[in-house]
Amino acid sequence: MSEESLVDRALELGLTKELLAVLEGNSTYSDVDSIDSLDRHSRRLRSMAMIHLQFMLRFGSSESENKQIEVDGKVYSSYPEYFNAWKLAGIPGILPYRLDAMIKEAERLKQSD
Repeated sequence: MSEESLVDRALELGLTKELLAVLEGNSTYSDVDSIDSLDRHSRRLRSMAMIHLQFMLRFGSSESENKQIEVDGKVYSSYPEYFNAWKLAGIPGILPYRLDAMIKEAERLKQSD
């Protein structure tokens, strides 16, 4: 499965929060060494992907449109174009085999429900 497909599958399974935790380095599926070794371009893509995931968690999905929402005078934006660029760049900040393991675990848990 491609990196892009892995991310799409994780989102289908409702793993947005877990995906963000992996990118932040706060998950058992994170690889902090991988995050620390990113070049500046990959760091930027990772950062924008995290902002997009935070937006999704707070306001819901924003598939193909660039949304802006104002709350208490503060504007929040989604960044689907950066999120897609991050996926196309090979999901810097996440090791694909660890994301695959997270997905398989979620699918296993879903089947046992």
